[in-house]
Amino acid sequence: MKAAIINQFGDADELHIEQVPKPKINDSQVLIKVVAVGINPVDTKVRAGTSGMSKIIKLPAILGWDVSGIIEAVGKKVAGFNIGESVFGCIGFPGPGNGYAEFAVADPQLLAKKPNNISFEEAAAVPIVGLTAYQAVNEQLKVTAGQKILIQAAAGGVGHLAVQFAKINGAYVIGTASDKNERFLKSIGVDEFIDYKKKKFETVVSGLDAVLDSIGGDVLYRSLSCLKPGGVAVCLPSYTKDDPKAVKLAKEYGVKLTWPMMHPDNVQINRIAEMLEHKELKVSVDKIFIFDQIAWAHKAVETHNTKGKVVVRIN
Repeated sequence: MKAAIINQFGDADELHIEQVPKPKINDSQVLIKVVAVGINPVDTKVRAGTSGMSKIIKLPAILGWDVSGIIEAVGKKVAGFNIGESVFGCIGFPGPGNGYAEFAVADPQLLAKKPNNISFEEAAAVPIVGLTAYQAVNEQLKVTAGQKILIQAAAGGVGHLAVQFAKINGAYVIGTASDKNERFLKSIGVDEFIDYKKKKFETVVSGLDAVLDSIGGDVLYRSLSCLKPGGVAVCLPSYTKDDPKAVKLAKEYGVKLTWPMMHPDNVQINRIAEMLEHKELKVSVDKIFIFDQIAWAHKAVETHNTKGKVVVRIN
């Protein structure tokens, strides 16, 4: 089968399409014929060797966690999934994954059945960003009806789903993005849009209950000043974890600041699948690449200028 391999950490051109043996499953696994894979910022950081996960990956390696596809084989001990069913999920996270290939091995506990009303590309765009957004809004921030939340980079992969989860919970949502994304964000429920290129958000919002920050650094520092005492901020980039200045500011403002790590959750991925099926949730796919263009897909993510997600079609 074809797979995208990295033989060493580095830039996107380290991804090479090679022929490798088709993987075999054990009695507790399923084999997926991969149709599409989602590309996340964490994919690019692991490939570059700058993520903590890079340390647990043995080279050469096949990366890739967000997959959608069709079940090719089912282990003897697996219940609830059958050959020929369409599925999606987050496989192998936080390990090396194996989704950048024509076939991938998966733990069925990390999968959900793909709703018929969404494409394989849309399904592949969901798992990591969907679980990250869901957990940030519902577990860490605990957003409830009537609360005000500021979502930084609201048009991004995590951001645009977090907007929708917060709206489902009945929150008032303020989102930052560039002006080209204003119409899109208002279409998915943003109550107040801020063009970060034209306005300093901290001059127009205050007294917030929650902040979801996907950027870190100065944006995080300024976001903390917008919270009311007792408010909560979640910062997603792991490389900013325990930033001393941010920790100090949070203490001074009397707010809570956390850097959570997404954890795969079978109940949550199935809940997200239900929301997609019932059209309560919509995922935005910005660009779709073919398998031979996977390096370009990584480069697109690294521009930090995409709306929603970047996806690669494998089969």
